[in-house]
Amino acid sequence: LLLSYLKNHQTVFVDWGFMETHGNNIKNVFNFYGPPGTGKTMAAHAVAAYLNKKIIVVNYAEIESKYVGETPKNIVALFNEASQGGHVLFFDEADAMFSKRVTNMTSSTDTSVNQTRSVLLNIINDFGGILVLATNFIENFDPAFMRRIKMHVYFTLPDAETRYRLFKLYLPGSAPYTGDIDQLIEPSDELSGSDIANATLQAAFDAAKMERSIINNDDIINAIYRIKSSKVANVG
Repeated sequence: LLLSYLKNHQTVFVDWGFMETHGNNIKNVFNFYGPPGTGKTMAAHAVAAYLNKKIIVVNYAEIESKYVGETPKNIVALFNEASQGGHVLFFDEADAMFSKRVTNMTSSTDTSVNQTRSVLLNIINDFGGILVLATNFIENFDPAFMRRIKMHVYFTLPDAETRYRLFKLYLPGSAPYTGDIDQLIEPSDELSGSDIANATLQAAFDAAKMERSIINNDDIINAIYRIKSSKVANVG
């Protein structure tokens, strides 16, 4: 649906007259949300490639300034660059910039945060380009930003069929893998695509460390359990 929106924007809004009834919905602001490692960043790059446009990836640390008032100026410059170049602007971990405004301000930092949020809201209202956000924590978004997002796309953890395909993808044809991928599907439940990529690579290094000439299912399952254990520890 998102790609249809981008591809058929002219047809729907201009040729079919939806500009008259949905003029406030013309902004190209999209939000990718869901668990870590589910491909949100990859999808943002794919959107830019689909449109044959350069993507500007925003690093919050690079635009944030310790000097009061400088961060909004950096944001304005960033949006101007994207607009003038016709680039896709991508905010990864967008909740760092689009989080809720401070309602009980007690410091100059709180004032600066709210000032930055206000500048962002105004810029988005006037921005004519394509803005893509990605977040693991959509619940942290300020409602004012939520209203300006044209489409939210939820990225789920891979199902059994997708996990099978991911294992096929991340086990190179030249790798000495002798196991059965079907036996990896159940143990890998609740893993992301990124987790599966890490598990296969860890398994390969485990086999190489033990000076074995094959990678078997036990290697991969052990790596899966290590990844799952780290996730439990992180939550705890």
